[in-house]
Amino acid sequence: MRKIFLLAGCLSILSVFCTTLFAQGNVKVGHTNSNYIIGLMPETKKAQGELETMKKQLEKVLQEKSKTFEEKVERYQTSAASMSQTLRETTEAELQKLRTELQELQGKSESSFMEKQQALFKPIAEKVNKAIKEVGKEEGYLYVLNGDTGNVGNPVLLYSGSENSDITNLVLKKLGVTPPAKQ
Repeated sequence: MRKIFLLAGCLSILSVFCTTLFAQGNVKVGHTNSNYIIGLMPETKKAQGELETMKKQLEKVLQEKSKTFEEKVERYQTSAASMSQTLRETTEAELQKLRTELQELQGKSESSFMEKQQALFKPIAEKVNKAIKEVGKEEGYLYVLNGDTGNVGNPVLLYSGSENSDITNLVLKKLGVTPPAKQ
């Protein structure tokens, strides 16, 4: 039921949008694919390289900590039977503390990686958005839609009857990136 109301809401918004477009007369609407543009930018390759380096460093630290933990668990398991109750409880508490530290380190590593990723890609996305706005203004578009928004089978642009409305190559040229040959 909720999906029906959501669909009805989307259709009503779309109908208002279309009515507005037709009421204004000759309206120029363009579309592009910002993720595609970002993927072709040299800054993206550099950012991906930095992220890959960081990922390897974080994985190395995690593997070392994990290996140390596993070795201590193994030693405990082989000698637990011969340990006194007090020593066994102390060792178990130490192992639990190490497990918690390892989990916290893993969480911090993931968080650091995501922060770095956002820090590297935010300026790239801003640069692309600025170029899209400039091309839209220069070419006289009233609206420019993004064909890759949603990424889960739910793009903003559902259909384009004209290749003339695709401004992706114009944006790439504005950014100084040579568009690849059409395939």
